[in-house]
Amino acid sequence: MRGLVGDGRRRVAGRGREPGGATQRALAPIGPAGVGGSTIVLLNDCRDQVNFGSVALVEGLLRILTTAVPDATILPIPSHWVVGLQDPACYVDNGRDFREPRVRFPRVVDQFEPTAEAWLRGAGGPDVHEYLDRFRAADLVLWNGEGSIYRANVSAVRGAFLSWFARVHLGVPTVFANGGVHLTDVDPVLPAMIRRTFPVLDAVAVREPRSLRNLQTFAPGLTARVVPDAAFALTPDDAVCSPAVEAVLDELGTPPFFCFDPGPMPFDHGRESAALERLITAIAAAGFEAVLVCKDPTDTYLRTVAAHTGARFVDTLQDFREYMALTDRAEFVVTGRYHNTIFSAIMGCPAVTFGSASHKVHGVCEMLGDVYGRTFDGTSLIPDLDAIVAQARGYADDRDGWRLRLRETTARRRAEAGGLGDLVRSCLGPGRAGSRDGRAAGT
Repeated sequence: MRGLVGDGRRRVAGRGREPGGATQRALAPIGPAGVGGSTIVLLNDCRDQVNFGSVALVEGLLRILTTAVPDATILPIPSHWVVGLQDPACYVDNGRDFREPRVRFPRVVDQFEPTAEAWLRGAGGPDVHEYLDRFRAADLVLWNGEGSIYRANVSAVRGAFLSWFARVHLGVPTVFANGGVHLTDVDPVLPAMIRRTFPVLDAVAVREPRSLRNLQTFAPGLTARVVPDAAFALTPDDAVCSPAVEAVLDELGTPPFFCFDPGPMPFDHGRESAALERLITAIAAAGFEAVLVCKDPTDTYLRTVAAHTGARFVDTLQDFREYMALTDRAEFVVTGRYHNTIFSAIMGCPAVTFGSASHKVHGVCEMLGDVYGRTFDGTSLIPDLDAIVAQARGYADDRDGWRLRLRETTARRRAEAGGLGDLVRSCLGPGRAGSRDGRAAGT
């Protein structure tokens, strides 16, 4: 195994070390501090996380919002207030100095109204004012749906309640955007919550067509639309060839290479004969160096896979911009991650994709025009080894053609993603029911 170590390159924004610094930045308003502009509460601001996609998505979202509503102040409710701090490794500096407000949340939709009543009479927990103060300052609440709506996902349960509460009890125009929806009859906590919440919102915009079809099944008659993920607002110019990327490229030399990152689904691994090891070995045998990119804590097993296959293990990329720069030089990527599929496509690098814990990877491939064909099942690799290698070879054989097609496609999705700004601006329009002047004081 050949490993690469960090070299003191710059850290992503928000990785401060001073006491309380990370929390303060996670809550700091964004935009002009003048009087007269709108205030948008960004519910589930994911810049407090370490995940590439979560951070990039909000950067793209802020780009869209500040272009569409330049005089707006954006007031974050960070994701650790919505997801919780059960897994500190998901957050910058392992959640150091982060604090989760102590409030009462519902577990099922029948608890929405009693919980709301408790919040309004001051019995929702000692820190309920942290949410109420932000909502009462808002001209609009934007629920960033990153984390997806499926099964009993905590961020979805809390996001649904908070959005419903802001719209119904505080009269604040509220929009859902930037999220996937995969409602099922397995652990079916969320279908009833979504049927209660989404119809009262001012707009619902899911990020790919599979989610729209899913909503039409579980909430027939609901008005919703597809607006591409805000990560599509990024461009190839956002890639940063940092010292960490340069170190990888220098060590690789000139042979063609591919990047692999696994995603959240389990793979058979840990033995030279395991399915994942066989896949990496088979693609390498076709003439491509393997670079195994480890970012999330759950990816550390790739070090063992690298040892078994002779691949390069890279755990030094700390910023999605670095990942974009690396994929720009790759022949293709092999990934089970939704946003990494978007990043590579923006750079014009094709992907062999694996399904995720929801239909989101299938959905983003559909957003890219189904150019990739089949999304494979990472839990059942053996029957598809030959098909995966053949698809990878096809990418390399027409690398320049893929670069052109994918950059053209992502440019169209970028323009469509900008439509979220128009949607938000329309919901902030004058004379809407629920504008700040029309709200009942203290409700």
